[in-house]
Amino acid sequence: MSNATIDANKALVLAHYDAVTNRHDPEAIRAQLAPDFFDHAAGKRLSAEDVIAHSAAMHETFADLSAVAECLVAERDIVAGRFVWRGRHRSPWRGIQPTGRHVEFRGMTFWRIQDGRISERWAEIDFVGLERQLRD
Repeated sequence: MSNATIDANKALVLAHYDAVTNRHDPEAIRAQLAPDFFDHAAGKRLSAEDVIAHSAAMHETFADLSAVAECLVAERDIVAGRFVWRGRHRSPWRGIQPTGRHVEFRGMTFWRIQDGRISERWAEIDFVGLERQLRD
């Protein structure tokens, strides 16, 4: 695989974080995901509309939601990254009533890119740490 393709795959993943987390851009999300996108964290295929609904819910729950790549590496058709998310808790999340607190949590995600679109995702996000910030 060429360096140009690997760079394009990394750029796609960064653009996807921008579309899902930083801006909530449904049109970009639809263009970025393969029609048979499989999310291993969810354990099922998700449509672009499912991902858009998740993005909308996260933006409703966390004001000023953003994600930044702390590290991004790619090899062949896989892009792996460590990301930090930030926002302010403004509506219920997993049974926790709004706290108004600013939160920061991290995770690692792997993405498979096929034919210029995201086809698979594996994610380990520190939701335990996020809940600790909301409950303490």
